[in-house]
Amino acid sequence: MASKTEAKQRAGEILRLTAIGQSLESQNDTRMGEAYDEVYARLEILGLTSWDTDEEMPDEVTPNFLWLMAHNKMDLIGVSTELRNRIISHTGIDGEAAIREIRGLVRSTYASQSEPEDF
Repeated sequence: MASKTEAKQRAGEILRLTAIGQSLESQNDTRMGEAYDEVYARLEILGLTSWDTDEEMPDEVTPNFLWLMAHNKMDLIGVSTELRNRIISHTGIDGEAAIREIRGLVRSTYASQSEPEDF
C-alpha cells in the first residue's frame, strides 16, 4: 500500500528528480502532487479507484499508477529519450496500456469468487 506522499516520492524517483531516499524539492513535490491528482481523477472516471484520494492505494495498482504519474509529467520535466522510452514501455503512448492492466487487476481482485444465486 502506498500513500499519496509515498507515490509522489516514488514517481519522482522514476523521473530521476531525486535519488532514492532523498526528499523532493518543493517545486517537484508540487508537480508530483498534481500528477497524482490527475491520474487518480482519470482512474476515478473509469471506475477504477477503490480508495479515497487521501487513503493508501492497493498494492496491485501502485506500480502502474506510479508509471502513469511519471508519464503525465515527463514532458514538463524534460526527461532523456531513454527514460521517455522506458516510461512509454510501461504505460503505452497515451497511458492506455497501464490503465488496461489496472482494469484487469481491479476486476480480478474484486470479482466475486462465488456463483450468483438463482432466486
